[in-house]
Amino acid sequence: MTYASGGLIQASDYNNFSGGSAGANVSGQINTVLATGQGNAGYGQTAVSNVSAATTVTAAQWASLINAVNRVRKHQSGAGYANLTVPTAGTIITFISTLSSTLTTAYSSRLTAASVTSPSGINKNQTLTASAGSSGSSSATFTVTFGSVDQARYFFNAGGYVQIIYNSFTNTGGNARGSSIQTLAQTNFGSKNMLANSFSARSGTGGTLVTDTTTLGFYGQSTTATQRFRVNSTSYYTGDFVSLNVNTNGTTGSYGGNGTTITLTFSAFSASTGSTQPSDSINITLGMVCYIYSPVTTHLSNSWGTPTVT
Repeated sequence: MTYASGGLIQASDYNNFSGGSAGANVSGQINTVLATGQGNAGYGQTAVSNVSAATTVTAAQWASLINAVNRVRKHQSGAGYANLTVPTAGTIITFISTLSSTLTTAYSSRLTAASVTSPSGINKNQTLTASAGSSGSSSATFTVTFGSVDQARYFFNAGGYVQIIYNSFTNTGGNARGSSIQTLAQTNFGSKNMLANSFSARSGTGGTLVTDTTTLGFYGQSTTATQRFRVNSTSYYTGDFVSLNVNTNGTTGSYGGNGTTITLTFSAFSASTGSTQPSDSINITLGMVCYIYSPVTTHLSNSWGTPTVT
C-alpha cells in the first residue's frame, strides 16, 4: 500500500523514499541528493540502504532514513530547520505527513547551503604597459583543480563556489588612461561567483555592460574558453574593457560531471587613445584574486576533497 497514516510501512514505500545510491537525478528520493546521485544531484555521502522486499521495516531502518533527510535539510537550511521526528527502537513508527514534501524540498534545494567555509585562494597581478598611441592588454589565468570528476560534482552540488574578485591597483603611470582600467575592474566589475548551475551577477555597477552571464554555472561550461563577462569603459577611453572567460576540461565520468579543472581568465584591454583626451601611455598593475568557498562539514562529511587554485 501507499505510505499513509494508520497503515503498515511497506518495503516498497521505504525504498521509494530512499531510492538508489547512484545514477539517479529524481525528486522525492533522499539518496539522489545525499549519495552519489547524477549530474547536479548528489553530495557523495553514504547512501541509505534499501530494505528487502516483503520484510518489515524496523524502527532502526526508519531512523536511518529520517536522519538522512534531516542531515540534508540542515545542510541546506541551517539552524532554522525543524527536524522530522526520529523513532527509537521498540516504539511505534509515527506517520510523518510532511515526509514527501520535505523530500521534494530537499531535491529542489539541493544546490543551496546554509553556509560555506572561509575562502582559500591566490592573488595574481597583471601588468599592462603601452606607450602613447599604442594599445595594450594583460590577463591573469587561474586554474581550479579537483581530485576527481565526482569530487568536483560534490563540491558544487553541496553549495561550494568559486569567486573572482578585484583586489588591488597600482597606477604607476599616474594618468587617466590607467584610472580607466581601475574603474572597470574595481567599480564596474567588482566580483563574480561561479556556482553549480549559475553565476552571480557582477557585484559592481556602471560602465557599458556587454556580457554578464548569470546562467550555466559549472555544469554549463565547455572545453572552449567562453566569455562570461565584459564591460566597456564609459570614460574618455571608451575602447577599454575588462572581461572574464571560463572553460573546464570537460571530463564527464560515470555520473554526469563536467571536468576536474576550471580555467578562469580575467583580461584587461586599453585602447590606444581616448575619445577626447590627449593620447597617454599606460603603466599599471591590476591585482585579482580567485577564491574557493568550500561546503561546510557540519552535517556532511568531506566528499569533495581539497580543491586547489593556481
